[in-house]
Amino acid sequence: MELQYFILAFTSIFSILNPFGAVPVFITLTESYPKKERDLVAKRTVIYALAILLAFTLFGEWILKFFGISLDAFKIAGGILLLLISLDMVRGQQEAKIHRKEIEAAYEIDEIALMPLATPLLAGPGSITACMVAMAEASDIGDRFLVILAILLSLGITYLTLLSAEKVLDKIGRLGIRILTRMMGLILTAIAVQMIVNGIKGALL
Repeated sequence: MELQYFILAFTSIFSILNPFGAVPVFITLTESYPKKERDLVAKRTVIYALAILLAFTLFGEWILKFFGISLDAFKIAGGILLLLISLDMVRGQQEAKIHRKEIEAAYEIDEIALMPLATPLLAGPGSITACMVAMAEASDIGDRFLVILAILLSLGITYLTLLSAEKVLDKIGRLGIRILTRMMGLILTAIAVQMIVNGIKGALL
């Protein structure tokens, strides 16, 4: 059961992070940087994203209680949000998570790493929601640990992907990235629908 829960948590978090989809943006923002500085941007991007996701994952339950939001209501709302994002991924119509003005304004390494790369590109509303729901559904301390492990593994893969961004783009190309994005979107769609169903069941019982 614990393995199954870990796979579910990892799949949902990794799919919404979509590190392969972040590759073109990362290359665009760091194309004028030498390799050492690009690697530094990748490292800081993942560290900032990890801090943001862990903050919402660990304290999300208290945030919901503060606003008087039930877990089932959050599952339904979060599921709908993830469903909308996943459908855009499947149709290849996902809107850019960052704006051109943000790209033009991001000059320094820390600025680029924090915004727009760490947030909203990686740690955006969708990934934050996926992490919070996964933690909220954890039945015991073991499951909670698995959620954190899923976040660490997802961001670890993201870090390695960004370090090899140019090689990844050369190997699979932009078409390959679009295909992978649609595949992850399909998986995320199923997870989102199940999340909504679970929320409705919990609210009615």
